[in-house]
Amino acid sequence: MASRNAFTEEGRTRFRNFQRRIRTYLLLWLVIAVGATVGGIYLKTRYGFRPLQRLYLKQYLKASIKSFLPLKKPSKYTLLVRVVIEPASGTEHVLGCTDDQVTPIRDETGRVKFDPKLGPFFSLHEGIPHRFFYWRVVWQTDKQMYPWLKDQIYEGRSLLGLYAICFLPLPVIIAVGLPISIKLDLRMNSEYEAGDLLRGVRVLNPLEYAGEIGQRETGIGLPVFIPKRIER
Repeated sequence: MASRNAFTEEGRTRFRNFQRRIRTYLLLWLVIAVGATVGGIYLKTRYGFRPLQRLYLKQYLKASIKSFLPLKKPSKYTLLVRVVIEPASGTEHVLGCTDDQVTPIRDETGRVKFDPKLGPFFSLHEGIPHRFFYWRVVWQTDKQMYPWLKDQIYEGRSLLGLYAICFLPLPVIIAVGLPISIKLDLRMNSEYEAGDLLRGVRVLNPLEYAGEIGQRETGIGLPVFIPKRIER
């Protein structure tokens, strides 16, 4: 009988082996959970964002990180803008466009038209005043650009808030998968100690024997002859 006493050498060895298996299971489920999280982030970015939200995502990431740093030098941003004229003074104002104001122009295959010099093609909705409408390079401090992107483009949500739902499977998969692995591990080791998993000589009833050999007719390979009955 295997010893489970932690004060014996065998018990300590069994406990160390069990710890190694637990770490392996934890690593396995962590990889699966991270893969599910990454897949969720991809699907969220690909199908859950509006056109400008997808296009501005890298710039939003840059602004989110650099806005916490003590930097005074402005950074380069590329924005879709419209220029309007103030009727009273004739002054031009440059305003950034939002997803509620524009629609991407697509080709025959459904892809957004793109020009290396002009950028992706968008059309401005009817009724929105503008004199010019184009992509513009803007030099702005990150502390000023971050709140504009957050409020106007990403509906007041931070970068973490955009993907919060994608991280939900991470603890759930680990919390469910790890106990299942531990339970199966304990069960298999218990059966192994009881000899149920040892493939030696076994006593089988006819039904169990038929299930073991399946459709094979050779059995154990010994020729067997059915004696003929002598008619009287």
